[in-house]
Amino acid sequence: MSQQSFQATVARLVSDPDFRDRVQAQGEAALDSDLTPLERQRVLSIVADKGLAAARTLHKSFRLTKIYTMLPLTRALLGPDRLAREISAFWKASPCVSHYFLEESIAFCDFLQTRLGGGLRIKYLAEIVAYERANLELRRPRTGADAPAPQVVRFAHDPIPLLEQLLKGKRPRAIAARACILAGSLDQDGDVQWHISIDAA
Repeated sequence: MSQQSFQATVARLVSDPDFRDRVQAQGEAALDSDLTPLERQRVLSIVADKGLAAARTLHKSFRLTKIYTMLPLTRALLGPDRLAREISAFWKASPCVSHYFLEESIAFCDFLQTRLGGGLRIKYLAEIVAYERANLELRRPRTGADAPAPQVVRFAHDPIPLLEQLLKGKRPRAIAARACILAGSLDQDGDVQWHISIDAA
């Protein structure tokens, strides 16, 4: 049990800057009681080592790459400054639990949807996050031959110019209101296909 606690503590030093800062400030008082005296000494040595900063930079870059790669529309809509703030808040709320790009990106979508439900107001964000999350859900690896369930995303604005502008890396402007539904599914080749219909609700 002690070895597992030691490994978890070292991983947390890399992934959780608040924990690292507490250990730097409080020393052994900030450490778990499961650690042996030798393990405590080793943890304090790691905290003082300049290599920890390099490990943290690599970890941060890896997590950023997941979101930048998998959520290009959300990234374009938020812009670099707002995206950095939301990612920072996401990391504080959600320590890294998966090395998979898709799982981390879905978790970030869920975080943004919770923020939107809590009062965050950014035009088009609810539609774009739902669309990109649905795309990821369709591409989620599955065991067996079962096809993923079709995904349905409701748009309040015309999705065609909205998506086109974001795909070009532009902040969307003057997108007309248009209540419609995008239904996504996988074709026989495993490619995602979207179909648009008027929302009659």
